[in-house]
Amino acid sequence: MGIWDLPASEKDAVELLQGYGIIPNERTCKNSHKMKLYFGKQIFWKCNVKECNQHLGVRTGNWFEGNRISFVTAVRFIYCWCKELTSIKFCAEELGIADKTVIDWNNYMREICALEMDEKERKQIGDEGLIVEIDESLFVKRKNNTGRVLPQQCVFGGICREMKETFLVTVPNGSAVTLMEKFAKISRKEALFIRIAGKDTRQVSWKMLDFCMELLITNITLWIPTRAFTHNM
Repeated sequence: MGIWDLPASEKDAVELLQGYGIIPNERTCKNSHKMKLYFGKQIFWKCNVKECNQHLGVRTGNWFEGNRISFVTAVRFIYCWCKELTSIKFCAEELGIADKTVIDWNNYMREICALEMDEKERKQIGDEGLIVEIDESLFVKRKNNTGRVLPQQCVFGGICREMKETFLVTVPNGSAVTLMEKFAKISRKEALFIRIAGKDTRQVSWKMLDFCMELLITNITLWIPTRAFTHNM
């Protein structure tokens, strides 16, 4: 799908999102009657049983609950996010989105990727001579993907450059020792990994990792910028 193929109306945007399962295709009222989706100035589900006549907002109970931007704008943002075009300046000029909303939606998209990766089967990544890029960051998850924001969670992830294998795990903190211990369980011993301190980028072997673990060097820097990690996901 190209940018010119994106929906231009709210109805088309909702139907596209329904096709991907983001918005449900069917809803039932509290009395278990099948509801119908109506499009107009407002988009809502309605039960047409006369004795019932219940209404339900299209955003209720799904990923869009609590969000106010139009569905057309949401679809365009998602498309731009996949193209790494969601800076505050770009979204303000091209999508008309407020600064705070841009930040929130970038976090929402990261959350989706984190949830998807967290559900994958755990397996070791990397191999002899292959590069594994690693990163540590903080994620904020909304309860049931909607509503109030829960406390931050420190996560640790990585990607094998050549094989595109990935991992993402939660960790109690972002200390070097914690990350190295977790990385030792996930990456194959033959793999190399990236160590970046400021702008100094270098490959570090497992011998260096073992040395650091033995001496309990806790101030070693083991992560790369989040942008580099998310770009390769």
